[in-house]
Amino acid sequence: MEGKQADFELVAKPDVLQLYLSDHGKKMDHSKASAKVTLLAGKDKQEVTLAPAGTDKLEAKGSFKVAAGTKVVAVVTNAGKSVGTARFEIK
Repeated sequence: MEGKQADFELVAKPDVLQLYLSDHGKKMDHSKASAKVTLLAGKDKQEVTLAPAGTDKLEAKGSFKVAAGTKVVAVVTNAGKSVGTARFEIK
């Protein structure tokens, strides 16, 4: 998904959530970034915090409900400044 301040790509699996960020095709410094992710699956709501993992993504490991139709909202910050909000739907 392309946003005003960054491009977002979500990889959602039952045991890991990964959010890749780039500055419109250029690499970003993820060392001070984080994301608050909300998963909405029917009546179930799950909130997860993603932290830097490696040099190219934010990640959280655990148990996540990521069935088809799950809606995901990610609010991303970097060094205390808003990078943007991204919305996804799992297919």
